Formats: sequence, C-alpha cells, structure tokens
Amino acid sequence: MTLSSARTSWMMIVVPPLLVAAHQETNFVLVRQACSVQRNLSLYVVTIVTLLLISLVGLVCYLTWRSAGAQWPGETGDIATRTRFLSVIGMLGSVISFLVTLAQGIATLYLDPCQL
Repeated sequence: MTLSSARTSWMMIVVPPLLVAAHQETNFVLVRQACSVQRNLSLYVVTIVTLLLISLVGLVCYLTWRSAGAQWPGETGDIATRTRFLSVIGMLGSVISFLVTLAQGIATLYLDPCQL
C-alpha cells in the first residue's frame, strides 16, 4: 500500500463527517440571508449538493471494497484486509452522514428560517 493510497483510504472515513460539518456551518451562515429575503433556495441547494457529495464518497468506498475482494474484513493484517476494513467503515460513515444531512434537510423544508 503506497502512501497516496493510504491517504485515500483514510479520506473515505474522514470526508463524510467533514461534509456534514460544512453543511451545518454553511446553512448557519445562509439562514440570515434566507430569512431576510424569505427564500430558502440556497439552503436547499447546499443540502442537495452535500447529499450528492456524500453519496459519491459512499460510491467510492463501495467500489474500493469491490476491487479489494468484496468480502467482510477478516483478522489478517494484509493490505487487502486493511483496505476492505477502511472501505466498510467509510460506507457506514457515509450512510450515517447521509442520514444526518437528510434529517437536517427535512427540517429545512418544514421550518421557516426566521423561527427561533
């Protein structure tokens, strides 16, 4: 496993929670603007883009898992097992991050940005 592929493997785990945090911060910044103009379009766009990016990371994790053997990670310490483990953790993290972002997006649909 080269250094660049090790970084890529770890990025599959780190990127989805970072996208969720960026989504929260971006919506926090945009909520005043959405309240002042009474339009939530920017909030919706941020949510949709974040969901697409998280889905893309999940797809990369899945494809990496498939290319590493598409088996559940065992207890051996070889490169393929390590790659499968990081890919599975990345897929799980992507699903959780997707659900958190989706829940926040649903709240954006139903709540007015001017509510306290």
